[in-house]
Amino acid sequence: MKAHLDALLTGPLKSKSVEAWALKLEQFFAEVQRGISSRIHEYSFLLRLWNQNPVASAGSGHVKIEPALTDSTFVDWFATAVSSQLPKDLAEAEAHLIELYNELQRRLSQLCDRVPRLKLNRVLCALYPAHFTTIANVGMLKELHVELGGNRHDHPVQMHRSIRTRIDAVLEPVPLNDTTAQARRICLSWLLYERLNSDSAPESPEPLNETELGLKPFPASLRRKGLTSLGGGFQTLLGLLPELNEGVSRDEFTDLLKQNNPNLAANSVGTMINVVARDFDLCRREGDTYRLSARGTNLLDTQDPDELADQLLTRILGTDHVVKALGISALTKAELIALLQDVNPGWTTSFAPSSLIGWLNHLGVIESGIDKRLHLSKRGLRWAELVTWPLESLPKPPQTVAELQVETGGGIKLPTPNELNIRLQALSGNRLSLDPALVSQLHAGLWFHPVRHFAVLTGISGSGKTQLALNYAHALHGTSHDESPYIRIIPVQPGWYDPSPLLGYVNPLQEANYRSAPFLELLIQASEDPETPYVAILDEMNLSHPEQYLAPVLSAMETNGWIDLHQLGEDITPVPMRVRYPTNLAIIGTLNMDETTHGLSDKVLDRAYTLEFWDIDVGAFPGWATTALPDDLKQTAKDLLSQLVKALEPVRLHFGWRTIDDVLSYLAFQNASAQVDLNALDQVVYAKVLPKLRGETSQRFQHALDAVHTVLVKHGLERCEQKVKSMQEDLVATGSARFWR
Repeated sequence: MKAHLDALLTGPLKSKSVEAWALKLEQFFAEVQRGISSRIHEYSFLLRLWNQNPVASAGSGHVKIEPALTDSTFVDWFATAVSSQLPKDLAEAEAHLIELYNELQRRLSQLCDRVPRLKLNRVLCALYPAHFTTIANVGMLKELHVELGGNRHDHPVQMHRSIRTRIDAVLEPVPLNDTTAQARRICLSWLLYERLNSDSAPESPEPLNETELGLKPFPASLRRKGLTSLGGGFQTLLGLLPELNEGVSRDEFTDLLKQNNPNLAANSVGTMINVVARDFDLCRREGDTYRLSARGTNLLDTQDPDELADQLLTRILGTDHVVKALGISALTKAELIALLQDVNPGWTTSFAPSSLIGWLNHLGVIESGIDKRLHLSKRGLRWAELVTWPLESLPKPPQTVAELQVETGGGIKLPTPNELNIRLQALSGNRLSLDPALVSQLHAGLWFHPVRHFAVLTGISGSGKTQLALNYAHALHGTSHDESPYIRIIPVQPGWYDPSPLLGYVNPLQEANYRSAPFLELLIQASEDPETPYVAILDEMNLSHPEQYLAPVLSAMETNGWIDLHQLGEDITPVPMRVRYPTNLAIIGTLNMDETTHGLSDKVLDRAYTLEFWDIDVGAFPGWATTALPDDLKQTAKDLLSQLVKALEPVRLHFGWRTIDDVLSYLAFQNASAQVDLNALDQVVYAKVLPKLRGETSQRFQHALDAVHTVLVKHGLERCEQKVKSMQEDLVATGSARFWR
C-alpha cells in the first residue's frame, strides 16, 4: 500500500492534469460550503452541485436529476439535511451519513424513476469531502474497498470512509483547515483505484467540463462486432451475478451456463463466457477465478439494464444506430436488419443483426407495437438521448479480386518460377525430390489472390508435406535451412479452442501485460515490411478445429481487414491494440486425415488452396542413390515397398517417404555391424508398415489385405505374412481387422 501511494505521490499526483483537478476540487468545495448557508434553495446552485460537479466524470450517470430539483418538498428536505452539523463522533457521523445516503436513494428513485448513484456519490463527496472519495462508481468503489481488505457487503458510506482511513493511516492525515492538501489527498483515492485496476479504469481522472459530460464512443473499427445470443437473455445474466460475486472457477462458470442452456456445446462455452466478460463487461478473470467487474457489481445491486447503456452504445457496433433510427420512426425487424448490414457490410446474413435486436428487446430498449413494427421503449428513449456523436459504419470491403488488387496495390517481391526451381534444387539436394509442376501449383495457389495467401497440403503421413512447405518458404528468400526471420513453423496442438495460441492473450495474472506468440510476432513483422513475403507453416493444423483458433485470421485475410488484439492501450504494452492483416503473409497448413484429427469446415476450405499428397512413387525416393546397402537387398527392398504401396493405395493405407527412409536407415544400421538378410527386412516392415493396417469389412479392404499377403509371401517375409494372415481371419470372424488388438 505504501509503495503504491509513494509512487502516486511522486508521479501522477504531480502531473499537470491532476494538479488542475485538485485546484478545481478545492475551489468547488469552498463554493459548496458557501452555498449551503446562502444558496441551498436556488435551482442554479443545485443544478451546479448535481450536474456540473468536478469530483468525477458522470460517465454513465445520466439519470435526469431535474425532476427532484424542481420538487419543493425534496429541495426543502435536502436543504435541511445538508445544513445540519455532522456529529463529532466518527461512528455517529458514519451512521448519520448512511441514513442520509439511504434517504436520498429512496426519494430520488421516486422522483427520477431511478437512483442517480454516480451523481449521488459525487454530491456527497462535495458536501462531506473528509468522509468520501472521488470514486463515484459504486462498483469501482467496492473493487478498491475489497482489494484493500474490506467487506464486499459494506455500505458505500463505509467503503468511502474505510478507503480514506487506509490512505490516512499510511500517509498521516492532513489538517482539515489545509484545503489545498485536502483536495490533493482526495484525488489519491481515484489514482489508487486506477493504479490497481488499470483495465477497469479507462477514463482519465481529470474532470470533464460541462460541454464534455457525455459518453465517449469507440471508433466503429474498434467496437465488438455484435452480441452473441445467450439463452434466457437478460435474466440469465442476472442469474449469473450472485455466483460471480463470490468468484467461480471456469468449470463452475461452465456449469452455471449449462444450467440455463442444457444443450450448450462444449466448444461454445468459451464464446458464452466471452459474452458475459467482454461483450457486457460483467466479470473479469483473476488468476483461475472469474469475479464481477465494477459494472457487474452495479448491475447486481440495481438489476437495472441501464447499467449496460454506456457499454452497449459505445463499444458494441450498431447499438447506437438502432436507437437513433428508432428515435426517428418505428421500423420492421427486416428494415432494422438491413440497417445493421449497412453498418457492418461483413454481416452478410441476418444472424448477427437478429441477435443484437433480440438483446435490445430482452433489455427493454425496444418494443414491438400493435402493427408489429419496432419502436423505442421509455428506456430506449433515454438511451437515444445519450447518443450525441456522429454515427459511424464500417467501410464496405472490396468484393472482387480486382477491387482488392486496386486497394492493396501489390509490390511484394516474389521470385520467378525459374528462380524458385533453381533455389529448391539447391536446397533439397538429394534429400527430397520435388516435382516442378507441384511446386508451380503451390506457388500459384498461394499468390494468385492479392491478400488471401493460404494453402493446405493434405495426404498420407510422411509424404513430404512439411518439407515441401519449408523448402518452398526458404526458396522464396533464397535462405538456407538455418533459422530465417521470414519463416515460422507453428506446431498445432490439440485443445486450441480460441485464437490465443496464435495471437497471444492478456495475462490473467497481470492484466496490464500481453503475452505474445510466434505467429503474432511474424504477423506484426510482416505488416511492418510489406514488400517482403513471410511464411507461417501450421504443422498438423487439424489436430484442433482451424475455424476456431484461426477465426480472426480467416475473417481478416478475406479483405485485408484488421485483427483486434486487446484494449489495454498503446502505452501499456508494445503489442499493438490491433494489426491489419498483411498482404505479404502466406500461410501453409499441413494435415493428415485419421482418427486423431478433425475435418476442415467450409469456412476454411473456401479460403484455402488445397493440394493432395496421395500418389507415392517409391522409385523416385532420393535415398536409393545414397543408401549403403548391397545392391541385391536394395533392389529387393525397392520391389517390396513398391508392391506394398500399390496394394495399399486403393484403401489409402499406403505410406510415404518417411517410412521408406526409416526402412532404409534401419537396414543400413544393421548392415554396418553384420551382413543383413531378409530377416532384417521382415523386422522393419513389421514395425513400420503393418501397424497402420486397419479397417472394416468391405470388398476393397479385403482385396487390399489379400494383395499385401501375396506380396509378403512372394518375398519370404514370414513374420509379416503370419500377422496379415491373422488379420484376414479376424476380418472374416469379426467384421474388422487391425494390427493392434
